[in-house]
Amino acid sequence: MYLKPDKGYVAKVRSAGFFTKGLVYVLIGTLTFLAAFNQGGDISSTDGAVKYLLTLPLGKFLGAMVALGLVAYSLWRFYQALFLPGTYIDDKSIKSGFKRFRFFYSGVFYGFIAYSFLKPLLKSFSNTTKGNSGENLEQKAALWELLSTDWGKLVIWIVAAVVAGQALWQFKIARDGKFMKKMDKYPDLKHEYTFIRRSGKFGYIARGVVFGIISFFLVKVILQHNASIYKGTEGALQYLLSFSYGSLLLGATALGLIGYGIFHIMVARHANLTTLQ
Repeated sequence: MYLKPDKGYVAKVRSAGFFTKGLVYVLIGTLTFLAAFNQGGDISSTDGAVKYLLTLPLGKFLGAMVALGLVAYSLWRFYQALFLPGTYIDDKSIKSGFKRFRFFYSGVFYGFIAYSFLKPLLKSFSNTTKGNSGENLEQKAALWELLSTDWGKLVIWIVAAVVAGQALWQFKIARDGKFMKKMDKYPDLKHEYTFIRRSGKFGYIARGVVFGIISFFLVKVILQHNASIYKGTEGALQYLLSFSYGSLLLGATALGLIGYGIFHIMVARHANLTTLQ
């Protein structure tokens, strides 16, 4: 017997979470795309996105709404980890265990992103701000601390492996393209479905590239015993500029992030017709 579809408050939390996640990626991708071709903007991560929001009219209100939306997405992921909606109630297979871990990891990951939006927002109310350099210093300090012990290096290896696995998973999702198959049953949505699927595939590829570079940074941190090598999401995007035609590579990746955002916004609209997990 399959679990019943999510309704009521659960469905609303899911839709709000998907919409907000999409909005964040559209903002990050747009700022990065403009920066890639020297048209303003900034090579951005969530920290850059919230700094940009705070410069807008009602920026604090918008930042708070985004933070709440990301909390909703995180809660939805924890809900999936607990109840595995859409699967057999008595399913205790290894595959289900992997799904639970993936959903839990995603919930924690986006919980931290929600916090990254909320932290600068709270600082802005007390008229104190910390730039991206401050956040990077905190991350590098933590890495230096881990590098000082054998168990700490093992932790970094594990994190690097998890991030690399996340990158491979993004590429697998893009290749399979099964996340929207339920919409095949709705001919009137076929044209829209094609747009959503293409946006999603392009977006998952872009995310895979970013995760892959971050994993590469972490491995270099261990091998060279130098935490300063780690650059985070913004550093991963900036790293693309070191290649030939770097602006084009960065621009393409930024467009992919925009596509990923659009995909999730559309998923929020048609969440009951998707198999996105």
